[in-house]
Amino acid sequence: MKWKGDRIAFEVYGTSHAPEIGVKATGLPAVAFDIVGLRDFMDRRRAKKAAYSTPRLEADEPEITLSEKEFCAVIKNGNVKSSDYNELYGIPRPSHADYAAHLMDGRLDFSGGGEFSGRLTAPLCVLGYMAKCYLRGRGIRVSAWVSAVGTVKGATYKSGLTEEMLSAGEKGEWSPLHKGEMLDEITRAAADKDSVGGRIECAVTGFPGGISGGIFGSLEGKISSILYLIPAVKGVEFGAGFDLAAMRGSVANDPLRIEGGKVTVIKNDAGGINGGVSNGNAITLGVSVRPTPSIAMKQQSVDLVKKENVDISIKGRHDACIVPRAVPVVEAAVAIALADALLEEEK
Repeated sequence: MKWKGDRIAFEVYGTSHAPEIGVKATGLPAVAFDIVGLRDFMDRRRAKKAAYSTPRLEADEPEITLSEKEFCAVIKNGNVKSSDYNELYGIPRPSHADYAAHLMDGRLDFSGGGEFSGRLTAPLCVLGYMAKCYLRGRGIRVSAWVSAVGTVKGATYKSGLTEEMLSAGEKGEWSPLHKGEMLDEITRAAADKDSVGGRIECAVTGFPGGISGGIFGSLEGKISSILYLIPAVKGVEFGAGFDLAAMRGSVANDPLRIEGGKVTVIKNDAGGINGGVSNGNAITLGVSVRPTPSIAMKQQSVDLVKKENVDISIKGRHDACIVPRAVPVVEAAVAIALADALLEEEK
């Protein structure tokens, strides 16, 4: 996957079952970073012995090379098991990128999802951590949390942004409310040989107003373009988002007032962005994460070699719910986009 912003450009390379995966980036200034902090951040994305997580355990220890012009991080793949896919040669898994990839280049080997695998979000997190360090040096904080799993909803910024939410990521990425019920929802889906999706919310505080390039260089568009590099993300909204469709303007609008000699926006349904430009409020956004498509429950597919319909039950090691592990990836994506916008402003 490749992305090119105004100042930062990067390429994430490799596949799920390749010897290594990695990221190469230009445009992000060299920043001081804490190796322990990086490990903690990567650990939030790593698989664990948890109800929601794949049994595939990887060390995810990046080998980092820094120069004035380029940032490089390499992660070795150690726990690869391609044999899980032997029975699926030529058989695309429903709702994976398998069939679309076949249409693209004729491939029939879909082992591990190839370059479309969520495994490639690991190197994205390394770059995102560096971007977070850059932003932190300017007093900007990026924090995300699980706000819903399936039908179970936790705390949301739409009811008011709190310090408890902002610190959720640092404390373990879950909403301050209903974590136990969310875990129960995942356990029930796994017991049914199924999976479940959910919602991740992210808030950015300390980001200055007046940043980005207006309608055709929209800050929302820049952020979304990296969020959609996360394979499981199927929807992005800012502020009140889709709820705005049911409101009148008198309810949806964010009034302005003068307080202490400064202009204040007294609510934030716009999510901190108007006309594609930051307005000085907290930037708030929600991400819809689809259920993991790889499930053990029997599903309908086709055999592209034999040209016949088949029923499949997917073996292997997969997450019953990808949402918790995707939280730091959302933070990483948002941090990279905002660092790019800020660097363009400061050039």
